[in-house]
Amino acid sequence: MKKSLSALLGVSLLVFGLTLGAESSYAESSTNSNVKKATQQLNPTIQIPASKVKKKEKNLFSGSSKKETRRGKITEADAKRGYIKDEIIVKFKTNKSLSSLGDKIKVKGLKLNKTLDKKLGIQTLKFDTNVSTMKEILKVLNASSAVEYAEPNYIYKPAAVSEPYYQYMWGLKNTGQYIDGAAGKKGIDINAESAWVKTKGSASTTVAVIDTGVDIYHPDLKDNIWKNPGEIAGDGIDNDRNGYIDDVNGWDFYYDDDEVYYDEEYDAHGTHVAGTIGAKENSTGVIGVAPNVKIMSLKFIGPDGGSTDGAIAAINYAKSKGVKVSNNSWGGGEYSQALYDVIKSSNSTFIAAAGNDGDNIDSYPAYPAAYDLPNIVSVAAIDNQGNLGDFSNYGSKNVDVAAPGVSVLSTIPENSYAYGDGTSMAAPHVTGVASLVLAANPSFSSAQLKDTLMKSTTKLSSLTGKVASGGLVNAGLAVSADIDGEIPGVSLNGNSISSTLNASTDKDDVYSVKLTKGEKFTVSLSGAAGTDFDLYLYNQNTKTVNSSDGIVAYSEKLNTSSETLTFVASADGTYYLDVYAYKGSGSYKVDVKYGAAAGVYEDTSTNLAYTGNWSKVSNSSSSGGSYKAVNEANASMQFVFNGTEVSLNTLKDNTQGQAKVTLDGTAYWVDLYADKPQYKATVFNKKGLKAGKHTLKVEWSGKVHPGAKKTVTKVTLDSITVK
Repeated sequence: MKKSLSALLGVSLLVFGLTLGAESSYAESSTNSNVKKATQQLNPTIQIPASKVKKKEKNLFSGSSKKETRRGKITEADAKRGYIKDEIIVKFKTNKSLSSLGDKIKVKGLKLNKTLDKKLGIQTLKFDTNVSTMKEILKVLNASSAVEYAEPNYIYKPAAVSEPYYQYMWGLKNTGQYIDGAAGKKGIDINAESAWVKTKGSASTTVAVIDTGVDIYHPDLKDNIWKNPGEIAGDGIDNDRNGYIDDVNGWDFYYDDDEVYYDEEYDAHGTHVAGTIGAKENSTGVIGVAPNVKIMSLKFIGPDGGSTDGAIAAINYAKSKGVKVSNNSWGGGEYSQALYDVIKSSNSTFIAAAGNDGDNIDSYPAYPAAYDLPNIVSVAAIDNQGNLGDFSNYGSKNVDVAAPGVSVLSTIPENSYAYGDGTSMAAPHVTGVASLVLAANPSFSSAQLKDTLMKSTTKLSSLTGKVASGGLVNAGLAVSADIDGEIPGVSLNGNSISSTLNASTDKDDVYSVKLTKGEKFTVSLSGAAGTDFDLYLYNQNTKTVNSSDGIVAYSEKLNTSSETLTFVASADGTYYLDVYAYKGSGSYKVDVKYGAAAGVYEDTSTNLAYTGNWSKVSNSSSSGGSYKAVNEANASMQFVFNGTEVSLNTLKDNTQGQAKVTLDGTAYWVDLYADKPQYKATVFNKKGLKAGKHTLKVEWSGKVHPGAKKTVTKVTLDSITVK
């Protein structure tokens, strides 16, 4: 595979933010290494016309002073303040809305602007700045019993660095070539060629570039631009009925139209990001990490940045189209609960640039990279020597991996190319690798994808204590390595997993699962005909699955892969499920259930996890002939179940006080006092729960029934009913 561009005359060296014209020398190595379990070298005398130096040095990858006349512009003052001055993002509590605020609506000049997420109840409100300040509005709304939270509509900027360097394209394959007068370090790259032996990505994988716009006409991008199969271009009709007319290649949420590419300066950042992810392998220009994927352009950043509601709308658009990975090379706002909620529910892996302030974001969080969410992968930037970029944010907790982010060559608008520095350039390397992993493992969940990226890195001493994984993303290992063959395995998320095993070459698939004390865990396995696969569950202290030591439950029938095991956790912790190939090879499916199923659970059930000195009281009037009682501080009972309704049944009498009952984090006070004994009384009931796992906790509180003596504080528990 060869790529070439003819020489471009000129006298100025190419540095960050400068156009490398459509005719500059460039060659890509065609050598592929064969690593089990990437590719370009530049002529070091690239030059460009002086006229282009001035233009691009001023404007690329930064806010521009160019006058903008299109509608919907965020003013310079708004951007400087960091939020839109007359808008608030609000999440109302269940069954509450704007009308629940009563007179405050008129007094503060509040009105609904738009609904961002109907399911989560998140909206933007506008208010009259002549009537109230942002501070006053936030104080009123956050004090309202109808509001879960209210926050400014923050503005985000592309994460880019203004310090230019003349560099070569080394991130895919670093041979030790000279970079700005100093030799690079061979092997400090993402090992792309090893991954390409197995896959160069799939056209069925769509990556959302949530950023500025993307030049969808660029010769290195045009063939890899996503096309909406449900939309007919130019007919002025919302064919797929998603609320967006003619959204053929994505959407511009900044100007609220279908034009995802508008300006060569303002849309350079997103175009550069897109090229790193998925520039086409076509003997022209550059090649992306995953050159066969499709790019969906979701523009929410314009000349003056982008807002929280624009980011939310873009994320939800990608979700509606089934996108499983998105690139997010932006940040700068404060903590937004609304943005957190939407990312959490996006059903995708959210690759985020860590930011370019040189800060430890464990101590000084930068969002969205620092959100503590299992589907976010936060990315730091390194140079061609493997050193953390001096601008790059870091953090052993909030930053996950590192990737090339200094002098990264990629596409920019109008058939051009440029180098860029920043975690903005590092993140799309990881997004590209994630796309390769998805092509190789299309059934991967976001948790499995993140685990794969984290556990397959190239460890670098320069990254120890700087990023959680301690390493540089490694495409070759991520695509090919058997990272689920041993503890800690990959996270078990959801209720069903399908994969393959081979008794000769791939015996074990290990999944980690977090269980709480008293939680019932049920696993069912089925496998292809002729296979004999077994199930083993190991405790929290187990180091390897190549032994029987640590097994707490198992199922190993002969000559079949139909296996089932049930386990009730004796303590909180991470357990390890091993699907083991005893004989044969083929596919398998694992179905899991968390918590007790429908039924009646007596006070003596092993599914009820007690803390404290609960005593058993035998009484024929009780359900099952006994109940439990306690009258001491810190005593509690925890019960994890799987159902849509739960009832707590117990004795009520004149020796008892109030119990604190918590269901899925929401607390209730339950009075157990009665003048005369009432056996098997239903003291707590909740219907209409979402199908799935729930946690019920009963605690001794020390609170008394109104009018009762101070010592009348006992708590009893008879049975729990699940439906």
